[in-house]
Amino acid sequence: MGNSAISVKALKIELSKIKDNALLVGFFKDRLILNAELKGLDRKFGGIIDSCIKDNSFKGERGELKGIYTDKSIKNIVLVGLGEEDKYSLEALSAIIADSSKRLRDNGTESFSIFIDSFKNSKFQDKELVEKITLSILTGLYKFIEYKTKDKDKIKYIKQATLITGSGNDFEKEIKYASVVAEAVNKTRDLINTPPNVATPEYVAQYAKELASKTGLKCIVFDENQIKKMKMGCFIGVAGGSALKPRLVVLEYYGTDKKQKPVAIVGKGITFDSGGLNLKPYPYILNMKDDKGGAVASIHIIEACARLKLPVNLIVITPLCENMPSGTSYRPDDVLTAYNGMTVEIKNTDAEGRMVLCDALAYAAEKKPQAVIDIATLTGASLVVLGYVGTPYVCTNEGLRKKINNSSAKSLEKLWEMPLWQEYEESLKSDVADVKHIGDEGEAGVITAAMFLKYFVGEIPWAHIDIGTTVWSKVDKGMLTKGATGATVRLMIEMLREWK
Repeated sequence: MGNSAISVKALKIELSKIKDNALLVGFFKDRLILNAELKGLDRKFGGIIDSCIKDNSFKGERGELKGIYTDKSIKNIVLVGLGEEDKYSLEALSAIIADSSKRLRDNGTESFSIFIDSFKNSKFQDKELVEKITLSILTGLYKFIEYKTKDKDKIKYIKQATLITGSGNDFEKEIKYASVVAEAVNKTRDLINTPPNVATPEYVAQYAKELASKTGLKCIVFDENQIKKMKMGCFIGVAGGSALKPRLVVLEYYGTDKKQKPVAIVGKGITFDSGGLNLKPYPYILNMKDDKGGAVASIHIIEACARLKLPVNLIVITPLCENMPSGTSYRPDDVLTAYNGMTVEIKNTDAEGRMVLCDALAYAAEKKPQAVIDIATLTGASLVVLGYVGTPYVCTNEGLRKKINNSSAKSLEKLWEMPLWQEYEESLKSDVADVKHIGDEGEAGVITAAMFLKYFVGEIPWAHIDIGTTVWSKVDKGMLTKGATGATVRLMIEMLREWK
């Protein structure tokens, strides 16, 4: 939707033979020296790089950019500050590359090269360096302009990024992986950013169906009558207030022997959340199109796994509906019956996410998967727990926990585990039903919401990822742009890439 196609390639060539609009060269603050290859390039351009270092017009501070206009084969040599070497990391690299790419784009540059040897140190290998640089460029340059009608011809784009390498490796595999992941992130952003009058439950279901057809995935879409017959009383209860009918999308991918149990991913898909009869006040009702973030991420995660031919079996389940106020809305004090037969007492209709998820989780558990992972914009309490920086999660299995933590470190998506102590279960006890769907007085909101969901997965290894805050960015910085973030897409593909 909103992104012009950007091509990334690796090229083995001498620096002095490059022809491009710009060349990025990285320098550590505490190592402002030119290696033999850079000295050769600098001689060709009259010593301009060395001069900038000697006269202190470039100091190598993290994120510092110094553009040197030459109007020769390389029109601009851009010195990029990497900061102190002992504080340098893949996370720092990713932010620096993404921000530098944005600056070049906004200055009208249409293509640029990166001297990747100048951006590495002993902490990481060439392959992960190339992967992260590619991913940073492609996600950092994301724009959503689908609904802009004025001055579209003035919008600037990068068309080509070339990674200049001295290695004999062509890095084709790393660039392909990063490109597929970046496209999954950006398509997730696109669909989340799409307004709720367009991205309705039916629209998202049809989108998933068309995507499945293109990718070779199995896709089943259940309509409202089928959902009722399946006795998903909690899901139907939430959907009942809207004139738009719910849909349940099930996607399947088989990347290995079909006898091997799948991994199940359940994504919350509230296409707009008004709060229902417990109507959200302004400004909390804004951006509630992002409440489908878990479902949209899940759809693109399974698509990317199919495109990458990862050796894992997956099933994705996305309950899609709106949460709206009307004469047919579910009410506080209602008692609804979930797919697994449990009765649930309603206390606040704005806690609808766990209601659609509980039925979907019980349905997933019935498939007897290896593990169930749900992704949901579930609570505002996630903001209190970790702010906009990280995503809280809970987990019931040590092996799954290790997978998540390992993938968090490798994908650079920050997650932090919350406890599931038994004491939190006390607040979910109901006088009239099997369980209440929210805890008392709103305490420990992330944990009590997870405690409720735990009733519907049984003994299957399970993790719940609450992207209630990290689904959306208010800043345009590093790999983030204002709007949807594509949270968990990088994390989950990384985890499934190494699943055993």
